Amino acid sequence: MRRFTFLSALYVSLAALLALSISSARAAELTVAFAIAKPPFVYATQIGPAQADDKGGIELDIMKAALAPRGHSFQAVYSTYDALTALVLDGRADAAATVRPENPNLFYSNEFVSFHNVAVTRADGPAPTAVADLAGLSMVAWEGATKDLGPAFAEAAGKSPNYAEIGDQKAQVKAFLDGRFQALIIDGTIFRYWKKVLGGKAADFQFHSLFGGHTPFVVGFADETVRNDFNSGLKEIRQNGVYDVLFNHHIAD
Repeated sequence: MRRFTFLSALYVSLAALLALSISSARAAELTVAFAIAKPPFVYATQIGPAQADDKGGIELDIMKAALAPRGHSFQAVYSTYDALTALVLDGRADAAATVRPENPNLFYSNEFVSFHNVAVTRADGPAPTAVADLAGLSMVAWEGATKDLGPAFAEAAGKSPNYAEIGDQKAQVKAFLDGRFQALIIDGTIFRYWKKVLGGKAADFQFHSLFGGHTPFVVGFADETVRNDFNSGLKEIRQNGVYDVLFNHHIAD
């Protein structure tokens, strides 16, 4: 009996050590590529490895939390959006965050973050219920919005008494807050961030979802196992509420 007990304990110990060694072997520090200059999702404005004073952003916070349950960590590298996938394909990064699942050579995660374009007006201002209703309003949007949002919006912009596109989204939001335009076309999360930075109050504005549902983005991985680990962690932090806490931390009033 003692021999059996001793052997059983030995087997349990060896199994635990084996599981630990496998877990350690799978855990890795990754290099993850993020697109620059889209606060609050990514605050960095310079291309290259993250610096010591890196402020992170929503994407980095969620990435860290989703990788942690399987023992993974990461170092961030910043690039333009168009170059993200190439960094992984060239072996310069292990994953590219917030991309569309368009390249068959990568392993794509479940939905990571999403963007939801809306029309913002003042609480006491016009309340458009369709894209066509925007034709009578002065509007400001991001550069290329008439292409990104389709022909119905392009037609409304063409009929607007004053339509402008501004590349700098802080300047775009400020122009709206200063009263230069009746409507602002923007992602809702980005508006909440800049409204907070520039001193606007949530009660002063109304959102109009005129452009359909949200646009989901994923993470493209070079390794399928790491992708699966990430998906498991992402599911976990969505279910336990950590995802929402990390997301809203950057935009809450």
